Amino acid sequence: MRILYVDDDPALARLATRVLARSDFEVVHAPSIAIGLELFAAERFEAVVLDHYFENQTGLNFLEAIAEIGRPTPVLYVTGSSDADVAIRALKGGAADYVVKTATDDFFPLLVSALNQALENARLRSEKDEADRQLVAAKERAELLLSEMNHRIANSLSLVSAMIRMQMQIAGSEETRMALDETQNRIAAIAGVHRSLYTSENVGEVQLNVYLGPLLAELESTSSAAQGISLKPDLCGIATSADRAVALGIILIELVTNAMKYAYPAGTGEVRIVLQSTAEGVAFLSVEDDGIGYDRNGGPKGTGLGTRLINAMATTLGAEIAYGREGKSSGTYVTIRWQQ
Repeated sequence: MRILYVDDDPALARLATRVLARSDFEVVHAPSIAIGLELFAAERFEAVVLDHYFENQTGLNFLEAIAEIGRPTPVLYVTGSSDADVAIRALKGGAADYVVKTATDDFFPLLVSALNQALENARLRSEKDEADRQLVAAKERAELLLSEMNHRIANSLSLVSAMIRMQMQIAGSEETRMALDETQNRIAAIAGVHRSLYTSENVGEVQLNVYLGPLLAELESTSSAAQGISLKPDLCGIATSADRAVALGIILIELVTNAMKYAYPAGTGEVRIVLQSTAEGVAFLSVEDDGIGYDRNGGPKGTGLGTRLINAMATTLGAEIAYGREGKSSGTYVTIRWQQ
């Protein structure tokens, strides 16, 4: 391993060359800081041994200069036994370690030991940096693949939804068309989650306002039950997982569809949707209309599939469903409450 030895003492440099060669180090001597910087910039060295005292300069000037180069080469700083403050300044300046220069036989064994330790630390840092780089690259590849997968799933579900819409046009009965319409809306709820994941910066979570807003807009523009009914969403930003977003999307679709179908027999009115959260981490999703109201004791007006879906999705969320609120005598008010 090649070592740059920066020291203006030629006798000590020759001795260092012989001693370090026994430990498989090839020493390149630089008799001044200027020459040392030239060699450091032009060649590759595994480590640098740097003396402190030079004529009109110190090794600290060398440390300052190579810091601008940005090469992660470990530097061992050599200082006199009474220069503890110099050693501290050297470590703050970027030196990997320091060795006290003495007139005894301990100097070179300590230097060899410090060199080996500095090189081992440099190797470990290099391996860690490479592992971190590979981890970041693997994460980016995984996110790209996941994003592409969500894009393909969303496109496939949109294609299925389009096929169902075509089937609705040739359906022979109103009951069949209504069932297909509701099925299409449920598929749209699932497709919307994957579309949100595809466009999100974080492929692992869904922003509910970004997901539910377009879902409601699509429902209002495509559902046969939406004629004359306007949707008024007020959605705050809440991040959640894809599974929870699907459950909430289906619940919302069922509640809003029921309101559009049954709340206003005259065919006009509005449905208000509010999504909010508290500082304690509790989230609320409410659907409200001013229509004829909902008699829970009378049972579902349709097949009851929507009610079963709402209850199943609420169980998945660990959510509570409440009907009605204090002070509201007309219309329907449904609240879904869950812990984020």
